[in-house]
Amino acid sequence: MTGDKEELSGGRPSEEEADTITRETSAGEAMERVGISACIVKEEDDLLQVAEAMAANLGTHTAAVVDGEGRLVGVIPMRLLLDELYLHVAPEEFLVGMRAFENIAEFGKLSRARNAKGLMEPPVCVNTTDSAREAFIKMHEHKLDSLPVVDKEMRVVACLSRLQLVRLWLQKHQEWAERDKGRPHSRREGREGGF
Repeated sequence: MTGDKEELSGGRPSEEEADTITRETSAGEAMERVGISACIVKEEDDLLQVAEAMAANLGTHTAAVVDGEGRLVGVIPMRLLLDELYLHVAPEEFLVGMRAFENIAEFGKLSRARNAKGLMEPPVCVNTTDSAREAFIKMHEHKLDSLPVVDKEMRVVACLSRLQLVRLWLQKHQEWAERDKGRPHSRREGREGGF
């Protein structure tokens, strides 16, 4: 442990510091680093238009639903859209899992949905100053593969996906490794038995 502290005082960041840098990176910086586009649909768009928009944005697995003023009002996860599209193709899959009340409610929602507003879930998003950590937590809690990034007026400016969070983590850790090249890795040495 003292070896780590000595090396840190010599100007070398620890792996924990690299994780901290990643955790504190803002969604705004992530947008600049990993080039994030958004899938935006309007409340009144029919489900064919929603499907076309999601298919056109291959890296985005969540559609941001906006109102007439372009403000975020909801999200449509890919899984929900796919369930709706295949409801009539493979209805037996929905009937098998209908024991829980939530599943019955979702089945009812799917069978009645005609447009983005009817299918969407409540809005989940981050703003440009929120951290990558906050984005990950919201994705994890809401079981989303991506989520919209909004400005102060709740207008969607981008979408951040799990894959983009992986890319961001890799970039930050590669930068750390470049600065640290050629020096021993104390934390790894401790885990690998002192090599």
